Amino acid sequence: MAGRTGRAGRPSGQSREESPGEGGEGYALFRIVAQLGRDSWGHRFSRAHPSCRLELLDRMELAPDRILVEVRMMGPGAFDWAQESQKEPGVVHVESHVEDARTVLYRVTFQAPRIHIITRQHQVLIHYPIIIQNGVSQFETFGTGPQMRAYLQDLRDRIGPSHVSAVRRAHLPAQSLGLSPAQDVIFRDAVAMGYFQSPRGISVTELAERLGRSKSTISTALAKIQQRLAESALQLDLSTYKTTP
Repeated sequence: MAGRTGRAGRPSGQSREESPGEGGEGYALFRIVAQLGRDSWGHRFSRAHPSCRLELLDRMELAPDRILVEVRMMGPGAFDWAQESQKEPGVVHVESHVEDARTVLYRVTFQAPRIHIITRQHQVLIHYPIIIQNGVSQFETFGTGPQMRAYLQDLRDRIGPSHVSAVRRAHLPAQSLGLSPAQDVIFRDAVAMGYFQSPRGISVTELAERLGRSKSTISTALAKIQQRLAESALQLDLSTYKTTP
C-alpha cells in the first residue's frame, strides 16, 4: 500500500518503461521484477539451481527480523533444499512435504531478507505467489506511481536491478477499488498513518482519535474497506496489462 509518496525523479539513464505511473497519482497495478540480495538463501539456492522454480505462497511475520514462509519448489534441485538449508546461517527451521515426483512444499523459518524489510518500509502489499528463479523475484502489487518509483529506487540502491515489467493501462480510481469517496478518505489516511504496516504503526483507537471519529465507526469502516479491496483485487483483469518490451 502507500508508503513514501513524495515524487522521486527518474534516475539518469532510466527508460520511459521503467518509470511507473507516469502522468498520474491514482492507483495502478504493477508487475515488479527485482533481484534478490546476494546474501539471501533465496538468491543462493535459486542461482545454484537456475531451472528450479520457487513459488512463495504465503508468509507470516514471527518477529520484526524473522519470517515464516510456505514455498513450493519444482524442477531440478527442488529436493535438495532440505539438505542445503542446513548450511544457511539465516535459516532457523525447515519442514518439507513431497507433493509429487518433481514438487516439494516447504515451510521455512528464517531471518527476514533485505527485500522483505524494504518492502515493509514502503508499505508495499504483495500479491502472492512470489515467483523466484535464478536469483530474481517477480510479483504483483498495486499502488501509486510515486510510491513505486521510491520503492524501486530503494531496491536498486540497496540490493540491485529492479524494474516494472508490466503495468495496467489505466490508473485505478477509488471507484475502481470498490470504495466510496468517504471510504477512500479513511483508507488513504489509514495508509499514511501506518495502519496497514506489518506490524501496525497505529492502533484503531489511535487512528480514530486522530481522525476525530469513534473507534466503532473507524473499525467498521476499515473492515468494509478491506473486504471491498479484497473483492476488487479478485476482479482485476490481468489481461489488460500492457507489457513493456
